[in-house]
Amino acid sequence: MIAINELEPLSNNLDKITTEIKTYQSIGGQAIFEIGRRLNWVKEHDLAHGEFINWLSTLNIDRHVANKFMKIQRELPNGYTGTHLGWKALYEIATMPPEERDKPQQLSNGETKKPEDMTVRELRETKRKLKQRDQELAKKDAQIADQQAELEENRRTQVELNRRNAELSKQQLEPKVITKTVTKEVKPDDYDQLKERLAQLEEQSKKDKEDVAYYQRELQASENRRKQSESDDHLKELELKRKKRDAQIDAYSVSLKITDFLPELQKITQDDIHRMGEEAQHNLRTRIDMVRQTIDNIDAMFDGPRVIEGEITNEK
Repeated sequence: MIAINELEPLSNNLDKITTEIKTYQSIGGQAIFEIGRRLNWVKEHDLAHGEFINWLSTLNIDRHVANKFMKIQRELPNGYTGTHLGWKALYEIATMPPEERDKPQQLSNGETKKPEDMTVRELRETKRKLKQRDQELAKKDAQIADQQAELEENRRTQVELNRRNAELSKQQLEPKVITKTVTKEVKPDDYDQLKERLAQLEEQSKKDKEDVAYYQRELQASENRRKQSESDDHLKELELKRKKRDAQIDAYSVSLKITDFLPELQKITQDDIHRMGEEAQHNLRTRIDMVRQTIDNIDAMFDGPRVIEGEITNEK
């Protein structure tokens, strides 16, 4: 009687290995592990001297079947309780994630079985479901990673806005020394309202981040697909809300930068224009034209097509 579970040393004699495999072939399903073990041994030690496929043909073993026997022996432990199964079922179990091989799984008909009690068809169905689950989890992880990257970018934007606000406050406290005649700097009437609105947006953005973090934790902790779907929908809603908030923050940030930029333009005098030379004048005028064109383009987005002296410009 051949002992299936004993791992006695194997021979380096190919003829003996061949005889043993033929013996196990005659036994049937319980010999799959021992056949796989010997096939692995021959291949690892090159006992067939590079003629492994030809050697298989002398045993009437298809090379694809041999590969599956070898996979079963490598993946499943010696003395596996499912040795009553055929090699097709054992191969399906051997190619499942290791942590799922002994777990009860729910089938499409509502019945719950362990893999060793399933048919080949049920095993394949279970593997498809596990693969789909892993793909969905990977997709969720990728979405969370993208969301966290966006939140980090939003945080950096807020830090930059805070720095600019601090500089503005400092500039307002420092007296300005006028060394030449310039156009008087005028702070817009709504400047303080703009800063207050920006602070409100930053506070709302902070709350958005807290809401997103909460639903991320809910999504990771939940094993219920329905609950995951609801969390997904809420995450999408929060993301749209955050994108709208980002657009508002960008608008107020640009407004502040324009306010800061105006005094630099206002410092230029008529004498400066005459002294700077033709090349510098050309460069400055080119940039002014670019600014004017950009302003016209942005202005057209608010008001639509504009009519200037009978001509339509900024057509959409």
